[in-house]
Amino acid sequence: MYDFGTNIAWINRRVSTAQITIGEVRYQPGGQCGPRRQRHYELVLLQSGSCRVTVDKVPQELTTGLVYLFRPGHREHWEFSARYETHHSWCEIKPTSLPKTIQRALLNAPVAVPPSVIWRNLLATALELRNNRNPAVLWEIDFLGLALFAEYLNISEQSAAVPGSDEVVHKVIRHMRSHLGAEDCLRDAQAAAGVSRNVVIRRFQAAVQTTPARYLWKLRTERGIAMLGESGHTVGEIAYLCGFKNPFHFSRWVKQLQGGSPLKVRQAAWQSKPN
Repeated sequence: MYDFGTNIAWINRRVSTAQITIGEVRYQPGGQCGPRRQRHYELVLLQSGSCRVTVDKVPQELTTGLVYLFRPGHREHWEFSARYETHHSWCEIKPTSLPKTIQRALLNAPVAVPPSVIWRNLLATALELRNNRNPAVLWEIDFLGLALFAEYLNISEQSAAVPGSDEVVHKVIRHMRSHLGAEDCLRDAQAAAGVSRNVVIRRFQAAVQTTPARYLWKLRTERGIAMLGESGHTVGEIAYLCGFKNPFHFSRWVKQLQGGSPLKVRQAAWQSKPN
């Protein structure tokens, strides 16, 4: 059972199974939680307000808009803003319910990542189920909880794949990955970074030695190459789904990256699959 602590405005916005709890809570000024021994793996997104968490006597200020990972076995004490309400969302799961591969990956995962659009959508979907009494919903909650942890690791790996630690570059790339097929993906990604177009271009050149536009086309092509091997869509359909205006543009990029046409890439992928 989740320890809600003191000074709670509301706690009923949650869904639970025997293994997983996903919810959100709003603490009034001066609220606290703990000290407690963390028993689960837990992801926490601070939506508003402020919070200091002391883990094994080491204090840490949480940043609004980031998802934090808390692992089992540690002593925690949560202290919320003394002046404002603090709103946060969370997902906790029993260690026995997480595959060993995910547990091992979480040992080396960063303590905080910015949530992707996918992560936020998974959380929102889970919370929409809180008033549904259909027995099948319990399965959905279990799968959504696992997906939240898997997406946390996915975000971590994507961030690690980008050289350097420029948060502007990370914001742009995260938006690109989540909206590859959108016509205005590049413009919206630059807006999501919160800086000017020239600043984005300059930082991209420094971090990944290319322009944001070329990086986006490369991401779109990589997604398309994966779809060639994993789906039955035509080359034209894949091109449009990945944000290309026509299949010829897609084909040029595929040939540039793979040395062959989309059809040859598909044939090679399908021939390599086990019967």
